[in-house]
Amino acid sequence: MSLRIHCLALTCFVISGAATLIAAPQVADKPSDELEVVHVGPGVKAPVVTHKVDPEYSPEARSAHVQGTAVFQIIVDERGRPTNISLLSPLGFGLDELAQAAIERWTFVPGSKNGKPVRVWATIEVSFRMTERFDAKAERWRTQFNVAIHDLSGHDTGRAEHAVQTIQDLSKQKFPPAMYVLGGLLTSGQFLQRDPVQGLALIEKAAEKNYGPALYEMGVMYYEGTQKPRDSEKGLKLMRDAAVLGSAEAQFRLGTYYEAGDGVPREPDRARRYFRLCAASGAARCQFRLAKLLLELPDGKERDRVQAIAWALLAAEQDLAEARQLADAERPKLSTEEVTRAMKLKTQLVHKPY
Repeated sequence: MSLRIHCLALTCFVISGAATLIAAPQVADKPSDELEVVHVGPGVKAPVVTHKVDPEYSPEARSAHVQGTAVFQIIVDERGRPTNISLLSPLGFGLDELAQAAIERWTFVPGSKNGKPVRVWATIEVSFRMTERFDAKAERWRTQFNVAIHDLSGHDTGRAEHAVQTIQDLSKQKFPPAMYVLGGLLTSGQFLQRDPVQGLALIEKAAEKNYGPALYEMGVMYYEGTQKPRDSEKGLKLMRDAAVLGSAEAQFRLGTYYEAGDGVPREPDRARRYFRLCAASGAARCQFRLAKLLLELPDGKERDRVQAIAWALLAAEQDLAEARQLADAERPKLSTEEVTRAMKLKTQLVHKPY
């Protein structure tokens, strides 16, 4: 079953409550929490939502005007309660935690097999949409900025010069992305006369406005002691804040730190959470690292293997050779039903914030 939950600011509604799930084969050596859990299919009726609690928008997401979809996998038990809630594809910005807290309070008419209530796997998509009045000025700035970034990467000198002027104008209007980019141009001396002091000041101002990429860059400076006094704790905090605010670079770096125990305690669980964030935004290297960690789980379950193959296939589609090798090596270990579920799951995992 796939439930699509759309949230309008603080109000959510179900727009689709029916889909097909593939029945899972019985596996003798499954852990106890997976015994007697079935997928919707022949003879198995899907659970139906009877009561739901609407998730709220987080302040971070509202401030950044973030919209998008988070995907969860759950087991609806014989009493119609959501259990074993697992985040498959996150949004970040504090929205995932709020969505899960709401789902935990839902109730269902339980699924049934041959008329008897049973535990059933279900996938839930929770989509967040803003309903605040359209901000024409903010949208104009965003559009001008995106066009300028595109022109900066081209080969037309005239367009690049105009793009730099646009970035400078938007920076004067205190538009954080423009402040950050202008800071980088001044620091590197690209397109403009090099002025690292002014460049750093602009990056700091963008960070003060909670712009994720700027927070990440400041975090790296403090963590490595470059341009700022070395302060690993402050650096990590800034990078964590950047990760929450959608910086894929911060998410990937923190994932590698916690995976290896590099300067922090080795925490594979935490590494998976960070890799999952950037994997959901489409980063192939994050998808590959997440797939590897899921396969390395000491008590790995069927659903972990299925997820791992789905993530590896997504990374392989972006021509990441090592992901293709991983998928080719692991795919034969899955049953036909598991491969089918992995292929279906692959289409649900990547939901970029917008």
